[in-house]
Amino acid sequence: TGGHREGRRVSRGGASRAGHRGLLARGSSPPVMCGAANSTEDVHASTDASRDAQPSAAPDPKPSSSGDDADSAEELAAMLAALRELRGEMKSAIESPLMPNRQQRVLELLRDRPALAHRCGVFPDVLPSLAENNPPVAAELLLCLARNHPAPSHNLPAHFDALVSMPTSLHSMEVVNRLVSEASELLPDDFVRAYVAECISACQDGAGSTAAGTSPGDALSSGLSLSLTPSPGAGSTGSRMVRLVCMFLQLLVRRGRIGGGTDVAAEVSKFCVERMRTKEAAALYRLLRSAEEREGGDTGAGEG
Repeated sequence: TGGHREGRRVSRGGASRAGHRGLLARGSSPPVMCGAANSTEDVHASTDASRDAQPSAAPDPKPSSSGDDADSAEELAAMLAALRELRGEMKSAIESPLMPNRQQRVLELLRDRPALAHRCGVFPDVLPSLAENNPPVAAELLLCLARNHPAPSHNLPAHFDALVSMPTSLHSMEVVNRLVSEASELLPDDFVRAYVAECISACQDGAGSTAAGTSPGDALSSGLSLSLTPSPGAGSTGSRMVRLVCMFLQLLVRRGRIGGGTDVAAEVSKFCVERMRTKEAAALYRLLRSAEEREGGDTGAGEG
């Protein structure tokens, strides 16, 4: 009987401990539950706090940003439309002279958006055709390429070489004269020397073009006021070319691109002496000597 009572106490204790372990296994332990509950509450509290702080940390975007995007899209569309128009007009300008209204439109496009000059499709190999057919357009294009829009073109030296290599003519001199008048500081000395040498060579060879059929009142639109009507006793094309070149060189001297004591000045002086019977050559020679004396006087005064 005593053995039976002892066995019942053991079985009850084992059942009690087994039940307790079962509760622990099911996660019913109060300390564990309290800890889990506290952790969950902390997470919720932290999340709520971050939500409350979020508006001040990340303010709403400005309402004007959408308007700025719309303006940028409109500007881009306008630029692309202008580029398409400019390319079409330049293609025609290379092939033949444009009507005055179309030529004026090209000039407006280049002046309004000078950066388009870099992408309008005019390369050095076609520049001579553009200069001969539409000299104002060629001059405006080169001015845009030479200035910072957005930076001078890396093809600019090749464009200058193309001007030097094309036949010397009224139109090519008009282009160079416009460049010297408006952007002389951007023109390399080598280009000016090379072009002057080509002009003199054209007179010596009787080459070049003086725009036969030009009326007496015609002249270089950029400032050359020389009438192409032959003077008495000098009716040949070569004489007209000499007069035209002399007038062009006078402008270069006045703008300081042909200075005294330089190789190009010596070459121009020799050219004038050989053609002293031509009125324009004599005037050029006197102008060049006057510039040399003025420069010499300024040098002497500076040294004194």
